[in-house]
Amino acid sequence: MENWKVKNKELNQKNLVEQIYLQRGINNYIELFNLGVSDLHDPFKMHDMQKVVDRLKKAIDLEEKILVYGDYDVDGITATYIMYKTLQDLGALVYYQIPSRFDNGYGLSEEKALEIINDDFEVVITVDNGIKSHLEADLFLKNQVDLIITDHHEREVNLPKAFAIVHTELSDYPFKPLAGVGVAFKLSQALIGEKALELVDIASLGTIADMMPLIDENRAIVNLGLSRLAKTKNIGLKKLIQFLNLTLPSISDVQFKIAPRLNACGRMESAHLAVELLLSESEREANQILKKIEDLNNTRKKITSYLHELSNSKIDKTSHANIVSSKEMHEGIIGIVASKIANQTNKVTVVLKETKTTFKGSIRSYQNFDLIEALKKLSPYLIKFGGHQNAAGLEMKKENYEAFKKGFLDLVPKNFTKKDMHAEGYIDIYNLDIQEIINLDQYDLKDSLFIFENCEIKNRYLLSDSHSKIVLSNNVEAIAFNNKKLFFDTALASKITFLGRLDVNFYRNFPKKIILIDDYFIIESK
Repeated sequence: MENWKVKNKELNQKNLVEQIYLQRGINNYIELFNLGVSDLHDPFKMHDMQKVVDRLKKAIDLEEKILVYGDYDVDGITATYIMYKTLQDLGALVYYQIPSRFDNGYGLSEEKALEIINDDFEVVITVDNGIKSHLEADLFLKNQVDLIITDHHEREVNLPKAFAIVHTELSDYPFKPLAGVGVAFKLSQALIGEKALELVDIASLGTIADMMPLIDENRAIVNLGLSRLAKTKNIGLKKLIQFLNLTLPSISDVQFKIAPRLNACGRMESAHLAVELLLSESEREANQILKKIEDLNNTRKKITSYLHELSNSKIDKTSHANIVSSKEMHEGIIGIVASKIANQTNKVTVVLKETKTTFKGSIRSYQNFDLIEALKKLSPYLIKFGGHQNAAGLEMKKENYEAFKKGFLDLVPKNFTKKDMHAEGYIDIYNLDIQEIINLDQYDLKDSLFIFENCEIKNRYLLSDSHSKIVLSNNVEAIAFNNKKLFFDTALASKITFLGRLDVNFYRNFPKKIILIDDYFIIESK
């Protein structure tokens, strides 16, 4: 059990949304959710924006070949679509590419740059990548290819020698933390003005999926995007929303239903499939692509479950950090597995795929242990690494594994203090109005934690040999995903207190209150 902290011990469960936002220092949350078109900033305040617009208009007039080069996650997929669609509608001779996670890795590479040069492209636009592509920029410059970088990732002091760079950190742009798709959307605005608003539903997907702070312009993009999602004119997205049986898509619907399916394309096969869905010109075409995507997503879930169990079997429970490896690991899923293990064990976790000559994998942090600083110290053992403080990727030669493992375990603290988990307040689940739970989802508070005290256990089940379900009174259920331990811990228990989130299950249109369990402690045993 972690350390539970309560923000508001007098929480009134009759107006949860207002009270939670007041606790966060937002006096008028309605105003936040009314941000819209007038709150979008002038795109020409971005560095090099006018230069980029002029170059692209020239390329269109001269019928030069333009390539949009994206990334395989939802942010990169949506940014690719917006940039490609904008230029296509302007009559450009435009193409798009997204690198393969398995063959190319993230961003531009020397090999891809040479391919692009050999294919006679005259203008290359990166979206959601490129800010660290120094070698590739030099190659393009040498071969008279104009490279336009649009990106939002952390930049270095020295920038690539590109024709132009559109990045919020390079100017006095009023709002810095845009997603990659946000930067692409701003370029679209600069090129086609108000018509770019027809793409804001797509922009909202990448903004939400990339976990950007939903304030200021990001909130305006998401507000406008969610409103448009419900009646989207994008055929592929419309069919996906219908398939998921969503009437008014919410932020959590994007996070947990829409984004995972688009991500599954890049994780399992090719992100081009997701772009093709968004570019669908008929319902028949969209349905055919959607079937492929759903098959990939179902396969992804099965492989994730198997590799999670495999990793669990390899964990050294006596160690203060997890380092597991297997030849069976899947490069597209390894990051998900690392996250699951880190959250489950509350330990820094490294999960590696073993090949003939290398180990390649992902790391997830615990308690903000700085992974990048650690990997910098271990760089002599690594072929490459990258990421940020809490999530990173790495590759090493096999002969360096033992030295890396020893060095990494030496760097990770042996005694982390227990993590503080902050609950908004106490909830009487039996007397809570279901509309309050629906409001939490509508106003982006679905992840809010609450404490549910002294719940009487009526029954308990183990679902799919992986998840624990506790049945409470008054048709209330509590579920702990990927946690079998709770089922066995409650064998002799009669009462339990939960820390968790709220959800509603509308099975056959009959609403049922659900507690999604993050932590618990047993009050009484039989």
